[in-house]
Amino acid sequence: MLNKPNSELIRLGIPSKGRMATETEEFLNSCGFKIIRNRQQYIGCLEGFPKIQIVFQRQEDIIYGVLKGTLAYGIIGLDLLTELTIKVPDKIVVIHDDLGFGNCSLEVIVPEEWMEISMRDLTQSKKKLRVASKFPLLTRNFFNKYELDFELVEAAGTLEVAPALGYSDIIVDLVSTGQTLKDNRLKRLQDGCILQSQACFIGNRNSLKKNQKILNFARTLLEYFEATLRAKNFVSVFINMRGENPKKIAEKMFAKKNLEGLQGPTISPVISSEGGSWFAIHIIVEKKRLTEIIRALREIGGSGVVVSPTLFIFEEEPKRYKKLLKNMEE
Repeated sequence: MLNKPNSELIRLGIPSKGRMATETEEFLNSCGFKIIRNRQQYIGCLEGFPKIQIVFQRQEDIIYGVLKGTLAYGIIGLDLLTELTIKVPDKIVVIHDDLGFGNCSLEVIVPEEWMEISMRDLTQSKKKLRVASKFPLLTRNFFNKYELDFELVEAAGTLEVAPALGYSDIIVDLVSTGQTLKDNRLKRLQDGCILQSQACFIGNRNSLKKNQKILNFARTLLEYFEATLRAKNFVSVFINMRGENPKKIAEKMFAKKNLEGLQGPTISPVISSEGGSWFAIHIIVEKKRLTEIIRALREIGGSGVVVSPTLFIFEEEPKRYKKLLKNMEE
């Protein structure tokens, strides 16, 4: 069933191996998209979406697939996307530029014992620098800005050992935590960041323009991506409070900072067996302000605070979807 050929299938490419593969599947799952996959195959599907096919590939192949239009969409790192589309920037649309995972940076890296700490310092070098990099176009563009005398050397496998082996003088590589650099006695230059990268959601421009189904599902994905990412920063707070009426309680809350919620509190009467004028209040608040919000609620008579995570917070229309439509007009 998963392998049945169908020209009407809409294909989404996601990484097949490594940290990006794991984090992509976890992200899609957190957005409510369950992937069904035979582990012996590189084809899967999304539960509840029979016309959507998931294709597991290397990130480079995903980018080429979206470029050619064999894949409608892809989830990949911004670093590889930028490197591989420098010469063809208009065929791919970045629908969402930061999915909240896969964070790293492309950096100029030198041996730890070098006195040089900046790109300007490197320009003082009297010899031609040998640079090992898997991102030759980005590296060349960056180094040319400083008018450095350098040559790119072929790079494969682990780059961190290249300076120690005498294969290169310096390297340009992706850095996430920096621990691998420390382990190999390497360091970043202060101004040597070429690119900040993270996972992004891309689509084939021509397919999005000409196929309404592809555009519609891009919106569906974007809705859930945005709603999930937004919800991560918020929690739901439920609290009981005595009061004359909802208006009086709302006035108390509006007099305090950060108790207004997204648009305002939801205030409902509580039918208590003990009698009394009780109301249940629900507000969505920023997670980082939770402690001060609970304190403020108690100060105006709140009790029985219950806090729950939020899964999704949907906007009226995702801003990135409006941006995508505008992009399609260009």
